[in-house]
Amino acid sequence: MAEDGALYDFCGSPLWDTNHTWNSETPEFTPCFERTVLVWVPCGFLWVFAPLETHYVLRSVDRLVPWTWLSISKLVGSALLLMLQLIDFFYAVHKWRIGEDVYCVHFLTPLVIFVSIFLQASWVLIEKKRGFQSSGYLFIFWLLLVICGIPEYGSYFVSIQDQWTETESLTFGTYMVYFPLIVLMLIFNCFGDATPLHLDYPKGERPCPENGASFLCRITYSWLDGLFWKGYKNPIKETHLWDLSYENASRTVVTVWDKNWRKTTAKAYKKFWDNFGKGESHTSATCTNNATHVEITGTAGNKEHYLSILPTMVRMFAPSFLMGAFLKLIHDCLQFISPQILSLLINFSESDGEEPMWHGYFYAVIMLACAQLQSFILSQYFMRMMLVGLRVRTGVVSAVYRKAMKISNSARKESTVGEIVNLMSVDAQRFMDLTTYVNMIWSAPLQIAIALYFLWDLLGPSVLSGLVVMIVLIPVNGALANKMKQLQVQQMKNKDHRVKLMNEILNGIKVLKLYAWEPSFENQVIAVRNKEVKILKQTAILNGGSNFIWTSTPFLVSLATFATYVNLSSENILDAKTAFVSLALFNLLRFPIAMLPMLITSLVQANVSLKRMNKFMNANELDPNSVTRENTENRPIVIENGTFAWEHGEEDSKPVLRGINISIPKGSLVAVVGGVGAGKSSLCSAILGEMEKISGRVNIKGNVAYVPQQAWIQNATLENNILFNQTKQTAQYDASLRACALQADIDMLPGGDKTEIGEKGINLSGGQKQRISLARAVYADADIYLLDDPLSAVDSHVGKHIFEQVIGRTGLLKNKTRFLVTHGLTYLPQVDKIIVLKDGIITEEGSYKELLERKGEFQEFLLHYLIAGSDEDDDLEDLEDIKLQLKSTLGDDVIQKQLHRYKKESESERSIDSESKDGGPRRGSKRTSESDKGKLTVNGTSEKKVGDKLIEAEKAETGKVDFGVYKYYIQAVGILSTLLTLLFYALSQASTMGSNVWLSKWSEEDTNDPKTRDMYLGVYGALGIGQAICILGGSFSLSFGAVDAGAILHADMLHSVMRLPMQFFDTNPVGRLINRFGKDIDTLDNVLPWTLRSWLLCFFTVCGQDS
Repeated sequence: MAEDGALYDFCGSPLWDTNHTWNSETPEFTPCFERTVLVWVPCGFLWVFAPLETHYVLRSVDRLVPWTWLSISKLVGSALLLMLQLIDFFYAVHKWRIGEDVYCVHFLTPLVIFVSIFLQASWVLIEKKRGFQSSGYLFIFWLLLVICGIPEYGSYFVSIQDQWTETESLTFGTYMVYFPLIVLMLIFNCFGDATPLHLDYPKGERPCPENGASFLCRITYSWLDGLFWKGYKNPIKETHLWDLSYENASRTVVTVWDKNWRKTTAKAYKKFWDNFGKGESHTSATCTNNATHVEITGTAGNKEHYLSILPTMVRMFAPSFLMGAFLKLIHDCLQFISPQILSLLINFSESDGEEPMWHGYFYAVIMLACAQLQSFILSQYFMRMMLVGLRVRTGVVSAVYRKAMKISNSARKESTVGEIVNLMSVDAQRFMDLTTYVNMIWSAPLQIAIALYFLWDLLGPSVLSGLVVMIVLIPVNGALANKMKQLQVQQMKNKDHRVKLMNEILNGIKVLKLYAWEPSFENQVIAVRNKEVKILKQTAILNGGSNFIWTSTPFLVSLATFATYVNLSSENILDAKTAFVSLALFNLLRFPIAMLPMLITSLVQANVSLKRMNKFMNANELDPNSVTRENTENRPIVIENGTFAWEHGEEDSKPVLRGINISIPKGSLVAVVGGVGAGKSSLCSAILGEMEKISGRVNIKGNVAYVPQQAWIQNATLENNILFNQTKQTAQYDASLRACALQADIDMLPGGDKTEIGEKGINLSGGQKQRISLARAVYADADIYLLDDPLSAVDSHVGKHIFEQVIGRTGLLKNKTRFLVTHGLTYLPQVDKIIVLKDGIITEEGSYKELLERKGEFQEFLLHYLIAGSDEDDDLEDLEDIKLQLKSTLGDDVIQKQLHRYKKESESERSIDSESKDGGPRRGSKRTSESDKGKLTVNGTSEKKVGDKLIEAEKAETGKVDFGVYKYYIQAVGILSTLLTLLFYALSQASTMGSNVWLSKWSEEDTNDPKTRDMYLGVYGALGIGQAICILGGSFSLSFGAVDAGAILHADMLHSVMRLPMQFFDTNPVGRLINRFGKDIDTLDNVLPWTLRSWLLCFFTVCGQDS
């Protein structure tokens, strides 16, 4: 009573009057309630959530929204509202001064509204400066203000009819202006403002309309209307889709991922040193300067240190995940309001007019509003979680890709191509799929607990029997989950093996077809696939059992609860309220319980994928500090006492290069010669940092361009292969083409330099590929050029042209530092220095004349060259010059004897193995590669026009799915399995409907006769058991049918691919085919059965509700 007196003194009326509000035929709030609670709620929201809005504003990367009519209107409206509140405040002051009754609320309420609207106007200006086009925070404020203002607005009209005093005319007038203004401000906030002037992320050609959409458009998804209408009229294609927004772009996601991954590695490095020396330690650690990688192997202090990507994902996506969890929490709480309103609605229907009629309408409106609010919140939750999953997948794929670029050579032996492909496709997808439903880990127990709480309130201790049923089933599902995890590990190993085998087959398909080996390799793949199918069937049995348990759990809980309830006391009668409210709560139990088996399966799969990912991310990397880049050195390339191996470890650390000492002056041309296996290419790799440096020092000063022995060609135009994402400088580009003798080839091509090059340069000759690779390096304009035998694949006259125009003293690279690995000894007199390698050791170095005079390894190499050159019809003038130089130093007799001896040795080696290579230079591919010159026109592609695509674009069906696709899949599943699945799920839904109808009939009985009670209870139990058995049968028939369909479709696809003509493989990338055998087969095996099961349950449930 004291509180009521205090509030009366504050407001001049009571805060709440039940008779006036709830028990009245014309309900209305008290004036005190309207001027306090209904004002403070929206204003309180504005102030409470101001820190959160500050966080979002500070995170904004865009700046300066231009002035528009919308932003000006918001400020003008805010100014008018501020004026109205000042008028109300000073009017109250005036009334107080003249002695009229004025209460504190008349002073406080205008001040609260004034300060809140002033804060809102400040946010409008701040958000305009920070690039905000729409604010959900302000939209909700105005919405709450309008909703809370409706009762007071209606009260003024009621007061006109009842009584009217002249002193209230000003207050009435200000509110009549105030309320339309706040409605107008709400309308203003329903629209998005103009695009900011300064965008951190470029808009692109097709900017996403979501970025500029208002908050209302976002929560209602009306920004998608244009796409929906376009899809209604025509099939949606990829070209119709918009560009990614800033927060979903790879650039943004990868940047944040790297930042958090560095924190993980730094923490692991610190933890290693903190534990160093504690207990028995067998741990070694390596940390790069920029802390992007830490290698930790072994144990320290008897505790494993293992880098995991999980902390990185948690740090990166925790805020978005927590926001989604908050939305899920609100949704879970809202869905339990409906059963309570249903209880009130049943009471209202049974009241026989004792309650006012508007109560029924009120309950119905509240149920509708609650359902719509649930829909809004749940849709936002799923969108946010799916976007988080997409970002997780983006981060994981980028991390795996970059790790694959850096792993050491020893790690490459353990990580197969099939494993890396599966990591980026299957395992990354596992994380994305799990993210959507991972909140069910806490949401499902919460929903079950809330449902049991309300059931306890309704049925009392009888609920404990249902709780016992649920607890008993938990260990059973734990055992099933553990077994499924073991099977998942085996499944992924078999999948890796199969994808690796398919990758090898597709890369060597030409050889397979030449030798007609298709059936043999097809059988190998089928054998691995059969192992997968065997495990999939075992998993299907476990999934079927899990589905059976969780599907029957809601019924068993309800059966045990109802049976206990009616048997506890004769007074416990199952009336309509108890039956239907309980049934609504039991139905709410169905979703979390039904989701648990899928969640368990997803968690098991994601856990296996996480371990596989962590194993790969912890693989050894190439040491980025093996090659230093100190600019204080005078010479571009310096190696001191260098010893290098391809791998590290006790077994694989045999040095390939030993005691290497090289110092190359700036702008010089250095040639490296030696026999096959001498270590010339390895020396290039050592300079690039791609070998394990066992000892010594390597320093590079300047940028490096590398031309490998085997040219790397992209599936792009010839121009793009040369530019390599650099800006085109026409003069430099044309000079590179002329110097690399490509202009004649381009003139022959139908599209010129715009001609598309097939995958791996399939439509180029070996010489053309090598010259394009060289032109790419020349155009890069680097400081240092590592040229690994670039002239071996071209004809001698083309080689001379390239040497003179590119590499030699008058070429384009004359002022660059050139490191040339070559067997073309005719060019050696023109180089500044020659390095001779043998068995990984530098045996000689010096100028051409100096090496000739020493009569060492270099002379022997020249003799080998003369033998090979005479067999291969090399340039006779060059050979004669070399012979004359040797004769002048060794003598004619000695030269003839040596040539005769080397020739006999060469012939004896060829008689033993005609295909083996001798110790001389590798020149076998030299003549054959350039003989295919003009290959682009010979292969029938001369009729291609500019802009035509050699590689066919991947086609996807648009519009509705053709019935033939369903028919084909049904035939693969099997007619019997299909019919049994449909029959079982139909019977299951029929049993569910029957149990609900039977429960309704049971609730109409007013007696608790044991015989009648047992009859109803028995029939209800029989219907529930029938439903569970049907679900079990449907799960088995669907799972086994889907596994058999996957096996059949895989076998058919493999059979078809193996018998396709070579033209197909020339015009379709290998990666596309690998995706069919990797990701798509995984979808058939694991995703499609769950999707079909969910669809069938939904379909028959809808049919059952309609009937």
